[in-house]
Amino acid sequence: MFAEKPKYFEDGNFIYECKSSPDNLNGPINQGSLRKWINDLKKVLKRRQPTGFRYIFPVNRLDENNKSLLEQLKTEFPKIDIQYYDCDSVDRLVKSLEKVNSLPELVEYIKQA
Repeated sequence: MFAEKPKYFEDGNFIYECKSSPDNLNGPINQGSLRKWINDLKKVLKRRQPTGFRYIFPVNRLDENNKSLLEQLKTEFPKIDIQYYDCDSVDRLVKSLEKVNSLPELVEYIKQA
């Protein structure tokens, strides 16, 4: 999945990774897949640590089991700002951004968020 030493996994960088279980649109992300992705990520994070990591699940929801796995990841790497967003979060963001008409408005929206 990841190269041996990805250069972008370093202090100061925020990594955004989108994942999905397309066979279960609008349903929970596949827990087996999530476990594999997290294990792959842990291997990299043990060697190289960015400032932040974001998992984005644009077409799936996160059930309590999924959230528990992601919270364990956050606990295991407390120095990394790890966040995750499901399809509901992505939908709210898109709807909010639709209200932004210009770059100054976007900057103002981001400052308020």
